Amino acid sequence: MTKLKSTASGVCAPYPNYRTKTLLRAMTYAVWLLLVVSACKKENDQNDPNPLLVYEVALDAFVADLQAQPLDSAGLSARVRDYLAPKSESFFGATVALLDSTGKAYYSPYWYRLNDILALKNLADSAYQIDEQAWLRQPIDSGYAIWTEPYFDAGGGEVWMRTRAVPVVVNSEIVAVATTDVKVQ
Repeated sequence: MTKLKSTASGVCAPYPNYRTKTLLRAMTYAVWLLLVVSACKKENDQNDPNPLLVYEVALDAFVADLQAQPLDSAGLSARVRDYLAPKSESFFGATVALLDSTGKAYYSPYWYRLNDILALKNLADSAYQIDEQAWLRQPIDSGYAIWTEPYFDAGGGEVWMRTRAVPVVVNSEIVAVATTDVKVQ
């Protein structure tokens, strides 16, 4: 039986029991917690000193694997696909450009996200002019990993992107450049 209490208007209303009060407090706390968490997430996103760190860590691990196991064109495409496939959709594309003894790319299987599938292109195609691309030249010339400035990748992913490119060094020689592409707005 519900107890009634008198209100200021003279109308009787149900007296809230302990369970109702507890539920209301829990719901209020949950809403408050949700607001605090979303505010903190937005603040952390804006104040993150290196929002690209997740891509750097992933690519550096991939490069370490490439350096530990022999590189050849036979299984390279599958290795690039296997690197990209389990990553979040923010990882747009990836390649490993194999270099000849003169530092020119001769094979570069590029896997990228096209709608809901992974698609493949060979960037070592003469139409793409891979050896003139900044994402390839800068790590070869400097010997260091780089992030490119945003650019439109005509002939590659066909989107605006930034590329993280890391030289793959075996026996003190750069034998390839591995990349991860991130779409930008």
